Amino acid sequence: MTRRALVGLALLVCSRAFAQEPLPPGLRGADRLTALVQRVSQVQASVKTLTADFEQLRTSHLLAEPSRSSGRFYYRAPESVRWEYTSPRAMTVLITEGIAITYRPAEKRAERIEVGRAQHRVLRFMSATEPLEKLKEYFTFTFIDAGGKSNYVLRLKPVVHTIKKRLREVELEIDRVRFLPVKVSYTEADGDSTVYSFSNVQLNSEQPAGLYTVALPPDVKVETVKLGTGEQ
Repeated sequence: MTRRALVGLALLVCSRAFAQEPLPPGLRGADRLTALVQRVSQVQASVKTLTADFEQLRTSHLLAEPSRSSGRFYYRAPESVRWEYTSPRAMTVLITEGIAITYRPAEKRAERIEVGRAQHRVLRFMSATEPLEKLKEYFTFTFIDAGGKSNYVLRLKPVVHTIKKRLREVELEIDRVRFLPVKVSYTEADGDSTVYSFSNVQLNSEQPAGLYTVALPPDVKVETVKLGTGEQ
């Protein structure tokens, strides 16, 4: 996970046991969008922990072809996240309390990234730490419903300058039964894009103690980076 990819975080997905009542029939336009956002925000608030397998697809103008990664993802409310990459190579990404640590054991190298206020705001938006309702203050929403059994799609475009500098667009695919995102696609300001998909989800299960810490061996070189600490 690169520094620029840190905005693509912790989506909320849910088991069938969390199936919800469908949206009220007859709603159209803005009323239907409002009902969807409220329903998703309510369900998000019920999630305390989440564990899942993930797949990441990264497309960049710096890459000859898209890169694929996979591993295990962990989340604990309100904003602790751990990505444990297993393929194509081992890597740990830990994000908690405004600090992001990326550890590559094969390279004996780690980055400790101190996230500024604006970047931390973006992390909260794209993670499970903010309800979808909150995003309406910073993004415009376009609601797409193909009908049938297809999932809902929300296309978000930022309206705040500090976010527009980093994100061009975010697309959330929302399970129409469980009312939580099952896939996120985001496009950065330079056109690079990342897609996260989740499977084998466990919700609100007990997680191991110390999961949101990482012990670095003494021979690991640690680089400290500060991102936008002066931004509002």
